Amino acid sequence: MADILFTQIASENIRSGTDLIQTSGRETIGKAPGLYVADAAANAALFAAHPRFVARSSNGRHFRALPEDGRIQVDISGAKGDGVTDDGPAIRAAVAYAAAIGAQGVRFGQQRYRMESMTFAESGVATGAQASLALTSNVVHDFGGVELVRQLNGGGIAFGPASPAAMASFPIVADVQAGDITVRLAATDAAQLTPGNTVFWMLGELPYDTPETLNWDIAKVVAVSGEYVTLDKPIPEGLTLSSVTGPNKRLVKIGILTNCALRDFTITASNVEYGVAVYGGKRITLERVGGSNLGAGLFAGQYCDGVSLIDCWQDGVVLSQASFGAAFGFAECRNVSIVRPHARSILNLVKAEAGAEVSVLGGHFENTITNQSGQSLGTDVAVILAVGKASVSVHDLTVTGHGGYRLAETSNGAANYSGTVHFSGITRLRHPADPGSIPVTQMSGRLDMILGGIREIYDFDRLRHWKRRFALRDNQSVYAFGPPGIMVRANIYAAEGLSAGVGQQLTGFWLGRAGDNGYNLANGVNGQIVAGQNASLPIYGGAVAGVHWAQRNQQFQILCTTSATGGLDQAAKFVEFEAWFAPLVDASYAMTEKDWRGAGADRDFREAHFPAFDLPAIPAGASATIELPIPAMMAGDFVDAVRVTGEMGALHLSAAEARNGFVRLTFGNAGAVALDPPAMQLAVSYSTPQAGN
Repeated sequence: MADILFTQIASENIRSGTDLIQTSGRETIGKAPGLYVADAAANAALFAAHPRFVARSSNGRHFRALPEDGRIQVDISGAKGDGVTDDGPAIRAAVAYAAAIGAQGVRFGQQRYRMESMTFAESGVATGAQASLALTSNVVHDFGGVELVRQLNGGGIAFGPASPAAMASFPIVADVQAGDITVRLAATDAAQLTPGNTVFWMLGELPYDTPETLNWDIAKVVAVSGEYVTLDKPIPEGLTLSSVTGPNKRLVKIGILTNCALRDFTITASNVEYGVAVYGGKRITLERVGGSNLGAGLFAGQYCDGVSLIDCWQDGVVLSQASFGAAFGFAECRNVSIVRPHARSILNLVKAEAGAEVSVLGGHFENTITNQSGQSLGTDVAVILAVGKASVSVHDLTVTGHGGYRLAETSNGAANYSGTVHFSGITRLRHPADPGSIPVTQMSGRLDMILGGIREIYDFDRLRHWKRRFALRDNQSVYAFGPPGIMVRANIYAAEGLSAGVGQQLTGFWLGRAGDNGYNLANGVNGQIVAGQNASLPIYGGAVAGVHWAQRNQQFQILCTTSATGGLDQAAKFVEFEAWFAPLVDASYAMTEKDWRGAGADRDFREAHFPAFDLPAIPAGASATIELPIPAMMAGDFVDAVRVTGEMGALHLSAAEARNGFVRLTFGNAGAVALDPPAMQLAVSYSTPQAGN
């Protein structure tokens, strides 16, 4: 028949045999034309449910909109696409109709649509009354690059229960054992479940956040027999009901979002909580989806198994709540992969909590968020936040912008509930100042930094192992020199019966760098030395506040000092120290285990002795350099240690350099008066690098 408007179909008497209508528009010629068919699916029920897409002629025939290339055009639903009119009802109607007829999704004819929040009645399964669009399963929502504009408070695109009260929750009434597939409910509760129902089990609570749990999963009910409900998978961890005072000892009957994909759109907002939120989902995919000025992130997921975010981004954040600030947030989620994310002017690239398991591949974080004065938020920014036993693995990440941030944060103050973060591949840092902290113990691959215009590359795959044993004697100051590089971890062992501290046998065990004594482990403040125990030291190279980071390219140094009257000459006490360092390399360097000399604890050392070593007088705050002859020494040799027997006072060794035929030592006076110590005994241990040692 002749082209007509969609709104004119109701007044037309369309005779039998005319089953296909091409409209010239919805309400106006040229605006949202469409193709409509009268078939078995076009009936009164479909008309009642979807009046924006189904028309009834004056003689009672029904015509329904057909998809274009498998998708429904939102403009035929009445969407204006001007960025001003709230097209939310029209878009939601299009999504619902597409799902009803089995279309592949929706299509957008314009580039900018405003979409505000919806009512409970509209949302059906959307979280609260604030969501703007509810998701449906088994649908690819391809938005074709459209911009969705949000101006009001609330959420964006969501799937989840309309409210917590809408979830059917059934308490478990008997203890659960690890490996159980059957749980016991009250008989009246079990009767509300049937085979095929989807449930969560929620067992046990986090002490700092009791609504959340670590023991959860999505399961299917396979059988119900009286009080007993059988699931399609085992529960991996048991629970004694009496140990839980809160609600998390239950099954929850709930629908989940499955096989849902969203592609190619952005959400522009002024104060919106999230872009896309899913509460309960499997196999959820976002591709090329971005947002700006969101609060709770572009994506927020809870109780999801299988989430893929590909080429997604967030630019800017609204920090109206303490929990806001992450681009991608997850709680009780697993099998999450984020590929090439980008976040700018935000507190966290990823926030993972409550046992969430997330992997990040590639990505760029721009630390450009500032306070109202335009100053960097510094350590308020944590690029990766993993707490509550969550785990995040990051491969190939780039961070630019301001310095001062934390690359990772794994604790929220709850004891025994820290998360884990591991960086692999190449971690690139590009900014004018040092970061606030770097988790060097949680890194592999390379750390490639340009800080203040200076490039440094450290190799965490080939750590340098350095180990020394200090045989203790009375009244000695022993300087031992190790490699440069970032200290990754360290252990110390003190002989049984050794006393450490002021006035004790071991008066000082200082970990520092060349010219800086650093931290004293003998005082019980920076790491307690306990006799007869091997201790892992909490002194690492990733904190900006310490010499192990600030002087990372300087030679490692230990100063070991003993009491003059400790009885060590007869006691045969010792301290053994070992550490691992990430070496500085150039961009083309490929290190092998044998490249660095001085790694082993069992090397043969040569030693030169000076039994009557006499320093000249050194004024307060000054230094003096002396040269002692060692004919066998060569420039390029490694000075392993310098041992001084005698009272040093405020004097300290600040440098030891091997030269052809002599060693050059520099001593400094940190005291307030000039010092001229009596003659002392001095010994220099050194070695010559040899390939394959």
